[in-house]
Amino acid sequence: MENIQLKKPTNYKRWAFKFLIYLVILNIAVAYVVINFAEGFHEFARFSQNMLIFSVIGTAILIAGIIFTILSIVKKEEKNYQYYISIIGYIFFTVSSIMLPLFN
Repeated sequence: MENIQLKKPTNYKRWAFKFLIYLVILNIAVAYVVINFAEGFHEFARFSQNMLIFSVIGTAILIAGIIFTILSIVKKEEKNYQYYISIIGYIFFTVSSIMLPLFN
């Protein structure tokens, strides 16, 4: 008897797409918190700490999403909307992450 191994389909593009959605939601939450911050009514130290936490989580999600996108490319997964949106989204967020400190 031959030992036949079935290849399990990989889901890297799906995970990359999920992380991209999480990243978009996190950026919307950050925008909401920044817009509603009023220095006279809120404590700046707490706001600064919350922004640091959001930044660390956002960077971790961005790196994980890029890794899953690269794995999807390496494993030559079937290309669909999740793949293309992930490629475009991660390029956008990576470029904006690099360019933002340059204009500060």
